[in-house]
Amino acid sequence: MYKKQAIKDYGREISVFYARSVIALIIVVGLLLVLLFRQFKLQVINYETYQTQSENNRIQVRPVAPIRGLIFDRNGILLAENRSIFTLEVTPNTVGRKNMESTLERLSQLLDIDKKQLDEFKEQIKFRSKYKSYPIKSKLTEQQVALFAVNRHQFPGVSIEARLERYYPHGEELVHAIGRMAAITKDDVDKMQAKAQESQDFSQVKNYAATNKMGKLGLERFYEAILHGQVGEEKVETDVRGRIVRVLERTEPVAGKNLYLHMDYRLQQKAYQTLKESKVRGAVVAVDPATGGVLALVSQPAYDPNLFTGGISSSDYSALIQSKDRPLYNRAVQGTYAPASTIKPHLAWVGLQQGVITEKTRVRDPGWFSLPNNDHRYRDWKPWGHAATMDVFDSIVQSCDTFFYDLSVRIGINKISEGMRQFGFGEKTGIDIVEEKIGIMPSRAWKKEMRKEPWYMGDTVNIGIGQGFWTATPLQLANSIAVLANDGIRFNLQLVKNFAEGSKLDANVPVMAHEQIEAGDGHWLDIIKEAMHEVTKPPYGTAKTAFDGADFTAAGKTGTGQVKSIAQDETYDAESVEDKYRDNALFVGYAPYEQPQIAIAVVMENAGGGGGNAAPIARQLMEFYLDLNKERAQLAVADKSEQAK
Repeated sequence: MYKKQAIKDYGREISVFYARSVIALIIVVGLLLVLLFRQFKLQVINYETYQTQSENNRIQVRPVAPIRGLIFDRNGILLAENRSIFTLEVTPNTVGRKNMESTLERLSQLLDIDKKQLDEFKEQIKFRSKYKSYPIKSKLTEQQVALFAVNRHQFPGVSIEARLERYYPHGEELVHAIGRMAAITKDDVDKMQAKAQESQDFSQVKNYAATNKMGKLGLERFYEAILHGQVGEEKVETDVRGRIVRVLERTEPVAGKNLYLHMDYRLQQKAYQTLKESKVRGAVVAVDPATGGVLALVSQPAYDPNLFTGGISSSDYSALIQSKDRPLYNRAVQGTYAPASTIKPHLAWVGLQQGVITEKTRVRDPGWFSLPNNDHRYRDWKPWGHAATMDVFDSIVQSCDTFFYDLSVRIGINKISEGMRQFGFGEKTGIDIVEEKIGIMPSRAWKKEMRKEPWYMGDTVNIGIGQGFWTATPLQLANSIAVLANDGIRFNLQLVKNFAEGSKLDANVPVMAHEQIEAGDGHWLDIIKEAMHEVTKPPYGTAKTAFDGADFTAAGKTGTGQVKSIAQDETYDAESVEDKYRDNALFVGYAPYEQPQIAIAVVMENAGGGGGNAAPIARQLMEFYLDLNKERAQLAVADKSEQAK
């Protein structure tokens, strides 16, 4: 059968082809025009905007932390240094808010980061720039560095940086003098910004752009501005991952100044070990009477400041906080104790200087004292009395309470308070430690303001033996005895002797206190100093046993501070009261007697009598220091001989 063939319409097919080609061309041209317009907009219309963003991504200005100044003792022994450590750091902006929690959780599992470190990191990034890196864990071990390096690709925005961190080679031996550093908190930043706002000077805020830690206590805090130095900066080119390709410009930071102290580390170490071996809480402060330079400052118990510089663990911090012995408490400058009989020489000077008594004045001593028309008996530590009558000289030597009860009433609280302030009681000593407390030098006005009560005569009687409302720090006691040793000249106490910047050395010039005692011709001081010398000698000196056999001369005064009041009809029995209610042992003194080189105060909490407990420690430290000075003098002579050859 014949099959019919279809005839093609070539004309129509050509028309369709051309139509489709034109449409395709129009689409392509249209898209090309869109692309060209987009390119024109990016490169011409928005040129300045995107150029700035591009430069910011490629070039960054980074602050460069200065090197913190070092701290040395008077002989050049290094007390605080900077050590290189590896630190794990996180840049919040790179990690991103959504990924932060999961990143921190995985880092914690990988590198054993505890909750306290995580909390501190989170607190830091709350109030500071998100574009900087912040430490989350310091002092990484080599194993931790290697472990992170293997897993680094899983943690964008996290890096390991080499940093300098404060290190205290002598640990707890010096913490209460030098202090310590710790992380900058929100409170620190707020204070800096408030100060900057007030002065319209923001240089100090900028100066901490590359710093994560600052001095928190002791010298580290007091001289923070000097130790810290000036921040530098560098302009760097980075790749798309934020890694530095090259440094374009750099302004070098200025290192902080070094500090050289009056302190002799060997004496400090001896004082620390001696007090620690006694197994009691307490403090020792030693001063050079001629300058006010602090030779040793110990508070026991203490703690290792290195625990704080890298971020203290929760368990370590809890142990310090919960310890009943309160190792964080600086007893040398913050501990306030009844000065007890250590102030009898000072009170005697006030009485003599005021003309209330003379060196020949004698007071009946039956072993107690009573106010007129009052049958209450203020007891002497020696119940039967020291002698029928006592003068001021023997009363200092034998620490006669009865004489000083009587003397305090004769002088009156107004003149006592005024006179004792001349020795520095109730005032700061001027020492370069911010956290110093001033204790209480009571007066009528003080009691009216603080207790809302009038001053009673019985209050004055208690003041006569350094009890009642009167409290003083070990630092004030050392300062007050240095004034007597130095014939009435009183200096502000200082730890720092020199500031060093490179090879340039600037002296921290000794500063005399704003108020000096009126020593006159020195006659009254001579009587008191001679009596204090007798305190260390037989047959009656209350510290004669402690200084028995010493190959040097000394002067001093013992003290036994009551912690708990004893009723009129009670007898104190140390064995029957709790440890915390037992008497404090105190001793103040200086040596050599003829030409003092060291003045010292020892306070031992709940240790008992001052003559039997605190005085032996003072004797050991005086002996040790005088031997050091002899050694120093011999070396100086040998050096001169060597140079002369």
